[in-house]
Amino acid sequence: MRVPERLVAAVDLLDVRPDDRVLEVGCGPGVAAALVCERLAGGRGRLVALDRSATAVAAAEKRNAAAVADGRAAFVRTALADVDPAALGRFDRALACNVNLFWTGPAARESSVLSRLLRPGGRLLLVYEAPEGRALEPMAESVRAAVHRGGFRAASSVHRRGGTALLVVTADLPHRGRCGQELA
Repeated sequence: MRVPERLVAAVDLLDVRPDDRVLEVGCGPGVAAALVCERLAGGRGRLVALDRSATAVAAAEKRNAAAVADGRAAFVRTALADVDPAALGRFDRALACNVNLFWTGPAARESSVLSRLLRPGGRLLLVYEAPEGRALEPMAESVRAAVHRGGFRAASSVHRRGGTALLVVTADLPHRGRCGQELA
């Protein structure tokens, strides 16, 4: 199976290390998950991947059966808004590819959940096939605004990979001091 360039680019940009805990939102059939699991090999890292579709979760588990068997991956049928952060723990990296909820609506609850799932200093990466022309900036602004609602700092850029233009929104949580002030 040919892996879409957007997924290869997204996992490259996520910069997964072997001991990272990685969250994928909207894992679909597990193609990006397989790329992440390759990078976790030999380490203590783990991937937890979410999707609302039982069909997608079943396909992802089948595609990544070896990683599930050795504990590198777990696939969960749930919507991000329904996740209990205390049940999943904290993550070093989080990824969502072509997950439209961040640009089609406010995604306030989802962004809040992500902010409780990501460790301070962790990275959230949202990757989309970039629309042509004037639609790009409004889409980028919608995604940045959605993650800001969860307390993230966000920046967007366009990356070209092969023949594909990708809108990439990178977000992190500011480090906070004891009194709640943002630290550099």
